[in-house]
Amino acid sequence: MAEQVQAMTALQRRVAEHQSSSLLQVIAEELEQLIITGVLTGGDRINESSLAARLGVSRGPVREALRRLERGKLVEFRTNRGMFVREISVDEAAQLYDIRASLFGLAGRLAAERISAQQLADLRERVEQLQAAVPAVDDYYPRNVDLHRTLVALSANPRLADLYDDVSKELHLFRRHGLESDAARHLSNCQHAEILDAVEHRDPAATGRLMEAHILSGKERMLAALRD
Repeated sequence: MAEQVQAMTALQRRVAEHQSSSLLQVIAEELEQLIITGVLTGGDRINESSLAARLGVSRGPVREALRRLERGKLVEFRTNRGMFVREISVDEAAQLYDIRASLFGLAGRLAAERISAQQLADLRERVEQLQAAVPAVDDYYPRNVDLHRTLVALSANPRLADLYDDVSKELHLFRRHGLESDAARHLSNCQHAEILDAVEHRDPAATGRLMEAHILSGKERMLAALRD
């Protein structure tokens, strides 16, 4: 028994520690992570058996987690073919960027009013770490996603955070496109630093404006990358 436990991967141990009520969330988070890191991209077929083996669970929970993700529009079922990472058109992506920009701006206005000095210091450190990660999109992008989620969470508005997350999940592939070049990643992180300067000055209007502009800038980079 001890040898079996020792042989379990860290991810499998994490799964084993959760009750069935949260197991589906763990599986959904792992699948989203595969998309964030570029292991899975839009149009890729999801192999339920492989994912179940990776997690050390049966296919039942994997299938149920995929159904949840389908409701969130991250994946889609194709008749007689299985489950696939959802693809969206460029026009739809542009519309989602506009929605996301408004939500991010609102989160910034709220966060600037209530952020603590320690929270701000933590964000500064993460921006510095992102700067070190600029040469590699596979390293930069997941940290960028996490930084954005943290900024939105600091709004102390859980419903806003959920809405932002739902919209953002549909855009993972397009967001990566806009951060492929070193110059794009450098510009993105410079904008992060500007946002934190506005937060430090406790300026809700400036913070909201900069955070909305940051997303719209990402939209333009994405469109330019696709044109190229």
